[in-house]
Amino acid sequence: QILTMECDNMKLGFIGTGKLASAILRGVCASGKVGSGDIIIYDINSAVVDSLTAELGVKAGSSAAEVASSAEYVFVAVKPKDIPSLIGSIAAEGRGHDPVFISTAAGTQLSRLKELFGYDVRAVRIMPNINAAVGEAMTAVCPDDFVTKEQADFVLGLCGCFGRAIMLDEKYFSVFTAVAGSAPAFAYLFADALAVAGIKYGMTAAEARETAAQMLYGSAKMLLESPLSADELIKNVCSPAGTTVEGLCSLKKTGFEASVITAVEETVEKDRRMAAQ
Repeated sequence: QILTMECDNMKLGFIGTGKLASAILRGVCASGKVGSGDIIIYDINSAVVDSLTAELGVKAGSSAAEVASSAEYVFVAVKPKDIPSLIGSIAAEGRGHDPVFISTAAGTQLSRLKELFGYDVRAVRIMPNINAAVGEAMTAVCPDDFVTKEQADFVLGLCGCFGRAIMLDEKYFSVFTAVAGSAPAFAYLFADALAVAGIKYGMTAAEARETAAQMLYGSAKMLLESPLSADELIKNVCSPAGTTVEGLCSLKKTGFEASVITAVEETVEKDRRMAAQ
C-alpha cells in the first residue's frame, strides 16, 4: 500500500513513471542534484510508484493535481495521446501554483501545451532518448518565453543528470527526434547485423554481441572526445588497399549512407505529421 503525505514546497515532481520517467528519476536521484525527499511522484500504476518510493526514497502523491500544486518543477511524462486529458485535470493547480512543467511528449509543441493549459504556462519541452536508462541519453531542451533563464538552466542541469543535454530551438525537434530519439534503434540494428556477420564466421552470439556493442561504445566516445571530424577518424582507420577500405567501398556501393539519410528523412516527416494532428 502506498503511503501519501503532505508535500508542500517540493522541488521536483513526476506525473507518469513509465520507463523513460523512471530512468530520468533514477538519474536525478543518483546525481544528488535534488534530494529524494524533495521529489514527489504520481502514476495511475500504483505498483510502479510503490516500487520507486521503496527504491529511491521519493514521496508518493495521491493524484496528478497534488504533484502539480506542490512541486516547483513538474515532469509531465505521459503518452502524447494522454496529454489533453491530463492537462485538463491539473490546469487549475498549475495556474494557482505556477510551476515549470517539463514535457517529454513527442510531437506536442509548446504552443499546444499553452493552448491546453489555457494560460501563459511556464513550460519546457525536452526530448530525451532511451539511453537515459543507462545514464547516457542525448536530450534536447527548449523553454518557452515565460521560463526564466535560471529555470531553463536548472532544467538543462537536470537533463545532464542522465546523459548529455543541449538547448535547441523547437523548430529542430523533429530532426533531433530522428537523429537522437529514433536512431538508437538504427544503431541497434547495425550492431545486430555486425553480430550476425560475426556468428556467420564462427564467433559465438555472446562474443559477437559484446564485440559489436563495445565497438559502437568506443567509437561514440572517440567521436565525442576527439578533435578530429568523423571523416578524419575514418581515414585514420583505413590503410591503403586494406581491409577497412574494402568494407567501406562495399557500404558505399550498397547505399549505406543514402539509406541512413532516407531513414532520418522518413522519421522527420512522420514526426511533423504527428505534430500537425
